[in-house]
Amino acid sequence: MAPETQDKPTTDAKQKMESKPIVENKTDAEPAKKSGKRWILIGAVVVLLVGGGGAFWFFPSLRGTAKASANAKAEQVQKSTVEKVKATLALEPFLVNLADADESRFVKSTFQLGLAEELSEKSKDTVAIAAMRDSIITLLSSKTAEQILTPQGKDKLRAEIRDRVNAISPHMKVLEVFIVDFVVQL
Repeated sequence: MAPETQDKPTTDAKQKMESKPIVENKTDAEPAKKSGKRWILIGAVVVLLVGGGGAFWFFPSLRGTAKASANAKAEQVQKSTVEKVKATLALEPFLVNLADADESRFVKSTFQLGLAEELSEKSKDTVAIAAMRDSIITLLSSKTAEQILTPQGKDKLRAEIRDRVNAISPHMKVLEVFIVDFVVQL
């Protein structure tokens, strides 16, 4: 009978040993399932991004809505400015040497002044217009080509001309300065 009792503990030990690898295999299988789910999720996100980008690129109507809204805002700002301007005063073209030290450069430009109200024949004073032209020539001749070639430089030039003209002739309220012609010799 002794041999039978010895077989029992050995079989229990074998079952215990066999059960340990089964438990370990289950824990090893769970991270593999989580990893697989993670890759599926990442793949789905990539497909959505690529598909959305492709649709945005492929359908110009989607791109046009963003451009259209930006253009509409720009037109609205421009309309609000243009609506305020009641009349324009065209000035004769300017041909002025610039203040560049390294070379002799010049600018040829034509401006129109956007006025707050219509000018009558009496208010078109030749002395006031001559003073405006003199002030603009003095301003242009103090600038270098680098200062007036950039869009920011042109905006600054418009503001300076508007301020100078309003200081000279307060009865002609200048709201905007329109650059009609602008050539810089380099």
